[in-house]
Amino acid sequence: MVGTGSEVKMDAKHMLEEMGDLESRIAVVYERFASQFRDAADVSDLWASMSREEMHHADLLSRAAGGTGNVAVDPTVAAHVAKLQAVVVRYESEQVKILQLQDALEATVDLEEAEEDHLHAHLIQLGDAARALIDRPDMQHRLRGVMEHTVKLFGTSALQERLARRRVGD
Repeated sequence: MVGTGSEVKMDAKHMLEEMGDLESRIAVVYERFASQFRDAADVSDLWASMSREEMHHADLLSRAAGGTGNVAVDPTVAAHVAKLQAVVVRYESEQVKILQLQDALEATVDLEEAEEDHLHAHLIQLGDAARALIDRPDMQHRLRGVMEHTVKLFGTSALQERLARRRVGD
C-alpha cells in the first residue's frame, strides 16, 4: 500500500495518488489483454478503449490529489484501497497465465467490480476535489454496458450469471 514498510499514509492526497496509480496499472492490464487477444478484434478494441478510459481516470485522480491537502481520512478508505490493490496485483502477476478469452473477461469483470467497490464508492470521503469527480461523466465507466454485452457474447454462463446478480443488487 502507500508508504514504506509498515507505515501507511492515510491522508486524502496520498489516497488519491494511490487510486490514480491503481487506475493506471489496470490500464496496463487491459492494454496487455488488447494485445494478447488482438485476433478477437472487437474485444481487443474494447480493451484498448477501456485502457484509455482508465488512464484518463488516473489523470483525473492525480489532478484531484494536487488540489487536496494532507487531510486525514477514515482508515476504512485505506483498507478499501488495499483491497483494490490486492486484486490489481493478483492480475498483474497472473496475466501471463491467462490464455483463454473467457478467463481474460472474468479478470476484467473482477477488476471493474473491485474498482467500483473499493475506489469509486469512497471518493466522497477524500475532500472537495475528489467529491467533484463523482458525478463527472468522464470519470464514469462508460464502457460498462459494452463490457456486459461482450461477456454475454463471449463469456461463460457462470460469468454471465454473476453480472446479472450484480445488476439486481445495484
